[in-house]
Formats: sequence, C-alpha cells, structure tokens
Amino acid sequence: MIDVKWIVPTSAVGGPTNGLVGRIDLGLDPDLLATAADALLMRHPLIFDQTRQLALQVRPGSHDPWYESCYQEKDIAPETEYSELNPELRGTYFEEAFDSFPFPLFRARLLALDARTCYSVHRDDTARLHVAIKTSEHAPFVFVERNEVFRVPADGNAYLLDTTEVHTAMNGARELRLHLVAGAAWDAMAMTDELGGQSN
Repeated sequence: MIDVKWIVPTSAVGGPTNGLVGRIDLGLDPDLLATAADALLMRHPLIFDQTRQLALQVRPGSHDPWYESCYQEKDIAPETEYSELNPELRGTYFEEAFDSFPFPLFRARLLALDARTCYSVHRDDTARLHVAIKTSEHAPFVFVERNEVFRVPADGNAYLLDTTEVHTAMNGARELRLHLVAGAAWDAMAMTDELGGQSN
C-alpha cells in the first residue's frame, strides 16, 4: 500500500480519492534536486513559451527523447508509454529520486512556469505528482470549482494532486517555478489515508 497523507480533502461522492491533495513522503534532498535540474538544463533547454518542459521519461525507441512527451496529451502516445528513465539520467540524482517513489512513474517531466504567467483553466486525464524544485508562496494551484488553493512546498516530498478536477496554476513571482511532474493513475495505486489507513 502507498501511504498518502491527505492535506486538502474533498467531499466528492464516488470520487477516486480521499482528497484533492495528498503528500507522499520521499525524503529527497531539495538542494541536490535543484543542482541536478540546473545541470540538466545547461545541456537540454526547456521548450515552449510560458509552460516550458523537458521530458525525463521516454518510451522505447523514441527518436526525440527529451521533448516527445512534452506536447498536449492529444498529440502524443498514451501517457503510460513514457515509462523509462531517459538513459542520460542514469547515475544522476534524478535516478535516485525516481527510485525513491513507492510505485512506477510515467510521463515524468520538468515543467517550468515562467514568472508572472498562468495556465489556462483545464483538467488532466490523470492525477499528477508534483515535486517542487524551485517555487515560492506566489505560485499556487487553484482548484477552480472547489475554491481551494494549494502551494506545493519544495520540501523533498511528492504531492499527489487530483488534476482531473478543473484547475489552473499561476506564478505571480519574479522567478520561474520549476516542478518535477509525473502521471499517477488512481486505479493503479492502492492508497491509504492518514486517518483510517484503509485502501481505496
């Protein structure tokens, strides 16, 4: 079982989770993660304006491993196919970080939200795991229909956000926000809550 400590609950009837936001304790070193990200971005730039990305996982036989999974979901292969760590990341802190998760990841990317920008309001096909690398108090998620705001701290832990709910993210700071983001299929994980410890 995966221990998820729910931080922002939801009262959705028949929903797939116990909450909108849950923490998974990983104990990663935020400084080492930031250093690894800086070193990687010196070699491979982020692409796209405002919501810049770099792929960390690839699908077998990819001819564009750093960027193939960075396009919109409708323009790429099924997300779960991007399940292998980019070979160039073996032996780096990213490999250690991936190994610390208690379940396999898919379509992991670095996502940078530029200063003074905001995503359009949307929903994703699956939930998302976020590990903040660089952030500030001015870079929150907003669950629009539920009137909930959450800021992912750069504390070395993963935050499971039910981004199948309508949401946006904004960055009102003067520096970019950088997160490691990966897909999380709710039905693929048996999770426990902090209070009852029961499977969902």
